Amino acid sequence: MEKIKINKKDITTLIVESVNNTLNSVENANSGRKLKKLIAKSSKKIASRVVDQLKRDAKRSKRVAKSLVGLENGLAGKEKKKEKKKKTEKAPN
Repeated sequence: MEKIKINKKDITTLIVESVNNTLNSVENANSGRKLKKLIAKSSKKIASRVVDQLKRDAKRSKRVAKSLVGLENGLAGKEKKKEKKKKTEKAPN
């Protein structure tokens, strides 16, 4: 499995550009300084949530792929079950 590289800064810039393009397409829209600051803050929050979700999805897919390989190996008889270690009882005081 290849490693997925996720960059929060790139996602943030994509969000800011798309919001600015949308605002520019609206008639009589004037994006002032306060609006730009608000867009920057909210895009950072959105980008961090998106990155977290993408990382969770990548972990989940890696875990599923690993379990499928284990299942295939088990069906083919390549892998034996590991024996569980027995807990040793402590001697009474």
